Amino acid sequence: MSQRAIGYGRKSFDDPDNRTASVADQETFARTYAERNDLQFVDWQGDDGISGATMERPGLQRLLAAIVARQADVVIIEDVDRLSRDQEHLQHMSKMFRVHGVVLHTVAAGVIDHLVLSVKGMIGEQQRMRIAYTTRRGLVGKAKRGGVTGGKTLGYMRAQTGSDPSADQLVVDDSEAALVRRIFELYADGASLKSICNLLNAEGVPSPRARERGKYNSGIWNPSTLSGSVELGEGVLNNSLYVGRRIFNRRTWVEVPNDKRGFRRVPRLNPEADWIVRDEPHLRIVDEALWQRVKVRQADARAARDHKFKLTGNPLAGAKRPGHLLSGLVVCGTCGGPFVGTGGRWRCKAAMRQACDNASIRIDQLENRVLAGVREQLLTPEIISKFASALQQELDEKQQVADAGRGDLELRLADVRERMARLGRRIEEDEDAPRVLIERLKALETEEGELTAAVSATPARSVVRLPANYALVYERAVEQLEQHLRSEEGNVAREAIRVLIDRIVVQPGDERGGKRRHIQLHGDLFEMLTFAEAAAVGLSPAKRREQNAQKPQSGGTGAFSVTPLVAGTGFEPVTFRL
Repeated sequence: MSQRAIGYGRKSFDDPDNRTASVADQETFARTYAERNDLQFVDWQGDDGISGATMERPGLQRLLAAIVARQADVVIIEDVDRLSRDQEHLQHMSKMFRVHGVVLHTVAAGVIDHLVLSVKGMIGEQQRMRIAYTTRRGLVGKAKRGGVTGGKTLGYMRAQTGSDPSADQLVVDDSEAALVRRIFELYADGASLKSICNLLNAEGVPSPRARERGKYNSGIWNPSTLSGSVELGEGVLNNSLYVGRRIFNRRTWVEVPNDKRGFRRVPRLNPEADWIVRDEPHLRIVDEALWQRVKVRQADARAARDHKFKLTGNPLAGAKRPGHLLSGLVVCGTCGGPFVGTGGRWRCKAAMRQACDNASIRIDQLENRVLAGVREQLLTPEIISKFASALQQELDEKQQVADAGRGDLELRLADVRERMARLGRRIEEDEDAPRVLIERLKALETEEGELTAAVSATPARSVVRLPANYALVYERAVEQLEQHLRSEEGNVAREAIRVLIDRIVVQPGDERGGKRRHIQLHGDLFEMLTFAEAAAVGLSPAKRREQNAQKPQSGGTGAFSVTPLVAGTGFEPVTFRL
């Protein structure tokens, strides 16, 4: 029986000269190789336009999942650098291949052993670093000559000077320059970033990224498009090119690795001495007075923000806290995108640009339903009583351990003192006592001092008891739960609830208020509520889940109903509907 083979191919987005075969061509090569070597070609996975420096590639992840499921005996690639250009990632995949009995083949060289894979991996990684270096070097030289080094900039277009395509220059695009001046004037006159974006979107004006390929091609204006970063010179309102000052090498993009063997690219500001600055007055679009008015308003806006969020000299005071109890946890059940809080409502971010039809839900309504679930299911007197009993038992056990440790130290100390007394009497009775006895007595004195210090450092036996009125304390806490969570002093309590929630999925529905919308809870809090609900009816959590899964799937108005949908990772296939 022939071996089963899966092919894999990849092509980076930064290959303008097409030095690498397309993903479709790589598939053809892999299939031909499999036929020539009597291999059963069972599947093909590919990633088009994704860097080999990351393992966060859909096709690669499907390939690895198939290997773990033992669906293949051979992996066919065009060359090692198609698998990865990172030595660490290659070694990780090599170990996976060995564990699951998979052999790696390349179209050019056949079977690749561990040594060849390591050598080719180092070559591929060095080649990637070399490409990055030569690209950067060429851009620096072009910037010093005044050439264009970046992508499309709003207000300008490229103009070729001479027969050399690389000798292009920037020239002002009059129609886009008028748009730039309009944006600056609107902001300087007091218009907010959001209102400017709404105005441009309503007029159908495409954003600067509208012509670009990829995930940013929606053509919708966002406030970040205008504000960007003052320090990094990002955003329309911070682009010094509009006042005739071109800056190159102001920032460097750094690849920060993550736990999934991928990375995210973040900009870092370079030292000002490394900047390449050119004054080009012929590229000025915005006059100096208008530029300064915008800068003054930006400074005032930052000062107001700092005052509002108490950004002081204390580094902890500037820690960003969620604006709402559920900020960052609410997602859309239609498109899977995030919900953002605006105008007292949670709204699907995609729906705000007409890319999704899921309706909004009131912020207070959603939070009230979550807190109602916590209050009515988790914080019942019965659950609190069980919790208090378990807590008291745990406190007693810990105290017993601590008491046992102190008792052992006291016994050892008493034994040392008794031995010291015996040695002392013997030395007194014998005038010619051996010197070794005196040295032993000194050693025991040292040990006595250490044990005495240890006993002093160990807490004395104490009895810890919960207050007798804990039930009354609980009732008051429940009554003030919502008020406390919304106060400044409730930060710790808010975070304690937030970490228990993986996400809250808002399903589509006609009810805008949120009272009858289907809301699904995922995460640890779901498991805790399942346990509490089971305890209330005297069932095991597993039995309660089984009963819940058999219930009719109606969307009631109460805090919770149950539907057999998949909960968070590692949980049972049931989740609450808030």
